[in-house]
Amino acid sequence: MGKMHYKRKLVIVFTIIGISLGFYVYSAFSQKLTKSTDLSDESIGGFKVFDNISSPEFIREYGEPIDQDNNKAYDYDYYYWKGGLKTASINTDEDKGKIMRLIISSTDDAQFENSLQTSKGIKLGSKKADVLSKYGDHYYKSYEQGADIIGYIDHKRNITLEFWCVPGGRVAEIRLDDADVI
Repeated sequence: MGKMHYKRKLVIVFTIIGISLGFYVYSAFSQKLTKSTDLSDESIGGFKVFDNISSPEFIREYGEPIDQDNNKAYDYDYYYWKGGLKTASINTDEDKGKIMRLIISSTDDAQFENSLQTSKGIKLGSKKADVLSKYGDHYYKSYEQGADIIGYIDHKRNITLEFWCVPGGRVAEIRLDDADVI
């Protein structure tokens, strides 16, 4: 009986690993198959992926970071700025400060309160239908952390724009990323 119990646990563990790996592969494959969307004008809070948090323009707008999370596993750190902006920026070498990810997200206290928006006017609390009408039908879908994710990819610039929607179809997080950021 002990051997059967062990085998059953092993099957369950490998099934869970297989399903998780399948979702990851599907998501990555889905991005590659999605038709490209021109995101060359896309910004959040007036800044684009690959801008630098040390630039005079960025410092004039956002000042010093409110908080910082060091990310020892990767070559970028997360910074929290006034106005609800979060960035992931390279933390080493000549590219130090280069923005790899810009995020607008809600907090539990104020779910959709944030004045930051995308270049096409999508902000926290916008409807999923508004995202689709402004950004079009060439998107990939994913599901993570309880969010229904609609993503657009610019293959030429290697940039993604994701809208994380909560149940009810409202945007609760927006991410503008270098497509290679994990």
